[in-house]
Amino acid sequence: MEVSFSYDLVVILFTSFVGGVVAKKLKLPVIVGYAVSGIFVGSILNQYIPLTKSINSIAEIGVALLLFTVGLEFTVNRLKELGEVIFWGSLIQVLFTILIGLIIFPLFGMDFYTALFLGAVFSLSSTAAVLKVLSDRGELETLHGEMAAGWLFMQDLYTLPLFILLPAIGSIMLGEQSQIFVSTITFGRSILIATMAFFVVLLLGKRTVPWIFGKIANLGSRELLLTAAVGMCLFLAYLFQLLGLSYALGAFVAGILLASSTAHHGIFAEVRPLRDLFATVFFVSLGFLVRPEFFLANWVLILLLTTCVIGIKFFVSTILVILLGYHTKTAVLVGFSLVSVGEFAFILAILGNSARLITNDTFLLILSVTFFSLIVSIPLLSVSDRLYYFLKRIVLTFFPFAKTLVSHLDISPPRESFTMENHVVVLGHGRVGKYICKALASAQIPYVVVDYNHVLVDQLKKSGVTVIYGDPAEIDVLEFARVREARVVILAYADRHTQEAVITNTLTLNPSAIIICRTHFEEDAKKLKSLGVHTVVQPEFEAAISMTQILLQILGEEESTVREKVMRIRTS
Repeated sequence: MEVSFSYDLVVILFTSFVGGVVAKKLKLPVIVGYAVSGIFVGSILNQYIPLTKSINSIAEIGVALLLFTVGLEFTVNRLKELGEVIFWGSLIQVLFTILIGLIIFPLFGMDFYTALFLGAVFSLSSTAAVLKVLSDRGELETLHGEMAAGWLFMQDLYTLPLFILLPAIGSIMLGEQSQIFVSTITFGRSILIATMAFFVVLLLGKRTVPWIFGKIANLGSRELLLTAAVGMCLFLAYLFQLLGLSYALGAFVAGILLASSTAHHGIFAEVRPLRDLFATVFFVSLGFLVRPEFFLANWVLILLLTTCVIGIKFFVSTILVILLGYHTKTAVLVGFSLVSVGEFAFILAILGNSARLITNDTFLLILSVTFFSLIVSIPLLSVSDRLYYFLKRIVLTFFPFAKTLVSHLDISPPRESFTMENHVVVLGHGRVGKYICKALASAQIPYVVVDYNHVLVDQLKKSGVTVIYGDPAEIDVLEFARVREARVVILAYADRHTQEAVITNTLTLNPSAIIICRTHFEEDAKKLKSLGVHTVVQPEFEAAISMTQILLQILGEEESTVREKVMRIRTS
């Protein structure tokens, strides 16, 4: 077994490396490279040197460590910050997806329980894939990035009852008549165990675990902290497995427990390399487990189901975000973030298959749909901003009557008309924009804010700030902000993908406007300058300059020498 485990692990790592290199060369997300190389290499090896059953164990350990780090980033305070919008939106989305699945999946010849199981499994999205793409694009701190991350964290929490309820419901529905009483008792016992586990976790998470890990952190040993954290992760994973729950679910709960400790940032930093490695292992393993012969025999059903799942999840989540009062752009970007099928689908599928709640064909169907939804959703998410504007043009072209509705949803001018000249237009009132506005207010310089976070806009209106609700990439919104008469326009938000449109529209309305733009990416600076931006500010570079200046002063350099060296760095 040890040899077979090592063999599988070597094959997985080699496959992931080759797939990642090819994906990078083709400028595709590396996750796509991992998954596609997995299915390609797996199909070839299975013909000559079959992979062993340990592939499931490797994938499950990968998901466990992956979800452990997800739990580490989840805190009750974060939940409070995300608010009721995330809670109700995610809950309704999961329930509606399951309900629609119960209506649609029987049309494909599935029984009620299989439709229920598929609806529950497909309602969950891939936390690992989505957060990686958003992080690579620098969008985790944007409004839609924060909403998507919060939504995904809530979905991960909803798997707790699903791991209990799906097997319990299955044992009742699929059991023989004589076993219904026994199954009902099992169901009740499962609910009791889940409730007790919840309260134990709550009790331990509030006081005991943070205290223990605080003491371990005080020892000043990174190795001991890492050993204790991974040990607790695997212990809880094993304990949950003994209770008849999921191995990965136990790891996720361990992460949530440690998230309350003062050492959770240090633990995350230590575990992150393992997380990245095993995330790779998971996506390659998923490709290995997909059977090409099953796909060839059922490709129509798989593609139809994948299309249905992506369409249903996109439609439900987008409409929900719009109904919750957000801009259509935010809604569409969040919608694209949630169309994939996630890691818990894999775990639930293994659980259902091992308990014989679903057939082996259903298990392979879940794996295939999960695989293809990831392959499709990652490129969709990578170009989601362009897709938003494309879809908006299509809707307004073919459904002219929708123009009034979209304008009502997306643009809200100030309640009272205002006249300003030589003022400053601040696009984005986030962590950067709010400080700029404070400085402008203290200097008594007139300014207008443009943002499409309706909660923030309402707060600014109440405090007396002149603010426009809308997407700054829309020329009508810039017109409302009186960009024609503005002296300076500041792009204070981090959305690199709409900056070109904003700059073009701004200079179309006011060619003499001075544009100051923020970017996190060094390669964007030259492009922004070529578009007509007066000054490009890169926060990381400014931080490095400030730290260098302080360092040179501490080391006793003269003020004139410090200024000269800092100027030399800026010039270079």
